[in-house]
Amino acid sequence: MRPAGAADASAWSALHLRCLDETYRPLFGDAFADRQRDAADRTAGYDRDLLADPRVRTLWALEDDGAALGLVSAGPAPAAWETRAGVPAPVVPRQLFQLYTLAATHGTGLGAALLEAAVGPADAYLWIMDGNDRAEHFYAKHGFRALEESFPAGGPWTGQHMHRMVRTGPA
Repeated sequence: MRPAGAADASAWSALHLRCLDETYRPLFGDAFADRQRDAADRTAGYDRDLLADPRVRTLWALEDDGAALGLVSAGPAPAAWETRAGVPAPVVPRQLFQLYTLAATHGTGLGAALLEAAVGPADAYLWIMDGNDRAEHFYAKHGFRALEESFPAGGPWTGQHMHRMVRTGPA
């Protein structure tokens, strides 16, 4: 695992897009996955912004030969899109923006290691697509709980809904 920065943007986005395809094509179908692919420039812009923001922790997991296996980013909330979309304010000040691993690594502990490296035990929240049961079970295992809310997704995510999951320590 190593930090990622602005110089990694192209490779980061390539991995991000591959993970999006592996994750969402089986869940939401070819048309949805194709919209994600068609929005590659938008995804790359989002990734560049995250990687360039010094407040955002960006890490990726790499094989010994340098092949990318997974990525994670976390930082201060809310994200700019949340403010533009008018969603209710976050309940904690830290957001997990991205956590993706290649499907071949699912169940190996890589996702858990990335989550721990990015946010540790801190209070945090994330957005998850409704219907992504595998991810929801993963986050629940790591102390997150789903909030009773659902919002329509926009851009290439249009047609889907999402909700937040949050993890907070004892009061």
